[in-house]
Amino acid sequence: MRVLSLTNTYPPDDVSGVGTLVAELSRALAAAGHEPVVWARRGSAADTFVVGLGGGKLAFPLRAGWRLLAGGERFDAVHVHESDGVVAALALRLLRLLRRPAGRTRLVATLQVSYCEERRTTRPVRDRGEVVSVPGAAERRFALVRAPLLALAGRWTARLADVVVAPSRQTARELERDYGARGVVVIPNGVRAVVRRTGTPAEPTILFAGRLRARKATVVLLRAFAAVVERMPDARLVLAGDGEDLPTVEREISRLGLGGRVERLGRVSREEVAARLQRATVFCLPSIYEGLPLALLEAMAAGVPVVATAVSGNPDAVVDGATGWLVPPEDSAALASALVHALADPAEARRRAAAASARFAERFEIGVVARRYLELLAAATAAAPG
Repeated sequence: MRVLSLTNTYPPDDVSGVGTLVAELSRALAAAGHEPVVWARRGSAADTFVVGLGGGKLAFPLRAGWRLLAGGERFDAVHVHESDGVVAALALRLLRLLRRPAGRTRLVATLQVSYCEERRTTRPVRDRGEVVSVPGAAERRFALVRAPLLALAGRWTARLADVVVAPSRQTARELERDYGARGVVVIPNGVRAVVRRTGTPAEPTILFAGRLRARKATVVLLRAFAAVVERMPDARLVLAGDGEDLPTVEREISRLGLGGRVERLGRVSREEVAARLQRATVFCLPSIYEGLPLALLEAMAAGVPVVATAVSGNPDAVVDGATGWLVPPEDSAALASALVHALADPAEARRRAAAASARFAERFEIGVVARRYLELLAAATAAAPG
């Protein structure tokens, strides 16, 4: 089976959840004896099946759509990701209407989020009612300009696709509500299994990894961490990531007097995050909105106890009380309580982390996820065009 995947970003030059997922899936397809082809903005020295189309982020969807219309290559399926696939979806539909051979190609669209919902959650973040962080200029521009356009593109992609895939049950419901998608298939994101952490770090360390923006609720984490330090003065917090909420984060660190207990890494590679997971006692994700974050899955794979908010796709991965801790969003007291429990009770933390690793191996390891996509692609290529 020859499968074309379209992604605006591809590692290591462009690091993103979508690009990482495409890379992992394509390698798994190749290992299974299929022929993956990836069109991205840049090629890859590591993966020979990646074709760089050049141009900027806005030009990439147009270049990909035009190349499909040219019809020089044949594929059994085209797998698009996010709203970047809308031009390719329109191109395939046109080829189908013209009864061209390439029009028989099936279109599978994986949509990580509803941009309507992401726009709704681009708002001030509160901690038990008090506003603690507000979206910056870039986030406000996203909500006013980009999000409506991306939502429109996502809606067209969902309606033109033969199959729509969401990474979580909640995202599937959002796509059905906001995009009018029907029969959304839920296939979770997946990552490669990593070496599990051995032993317990000498110093209680909480790790956060993600882009610093308001809806990641890093300020809520800092307030929770201040409460943790009152109980456990030797605790440390490591922030891996950069973003426009950094000034707010730095002001809060100073206001809470946490300068000596918080380490800010800035933007780091996935390899550095993996190394930090080996030295972390707990991984924490306090967001108010997510799709199904790869960072969460990587922590589960590494055997690191997870404390996260019960939003979006997080409950699909973390079962509260069994494979980690889930807390309400925008509640530093509840977050602090869960963090203290995870840090102060190593035996319970190890129990939940072991259960999380088993759940990861069963549902989220990239080989498992790739097999589900292979089954989906095989079924799609056997069906008549929609």
